[in-house]
Amino acid sequence: MDQTNYLWNAAYMAAVYETDDSLMPGRILEALSAIEQRLLTPSEIDTEEFKAIQNAQDGLQALKAERMANRQHWGYERDLNSEPSSA
Repeated sequence: MDQTNYLWNAAYMAAVYETDDSLMPGRILEALSAIEQRLLTPSEIDTEEFKAIQNAQDGLQALKAERMANRQHWGYERDLNSEPSSA
């Protein structure tokens, strides 16, 4: 079965193609939820789909890690050692 035919694939692809950092966490969560729902359904998951699910989960974890690394690189994470600025 082609991966594009899996019901959870649309949510996964929405996360992969999301370019807005503010929307990325929601897209990742939606994709992980769609995959989890599929894993909990009573219908059988064949080997090919199971492998696709594993790959998608790995990809989503990589997206999360990349997003956090980018936030730190661009200074979005507050330096806990610095003092807050006074307004």
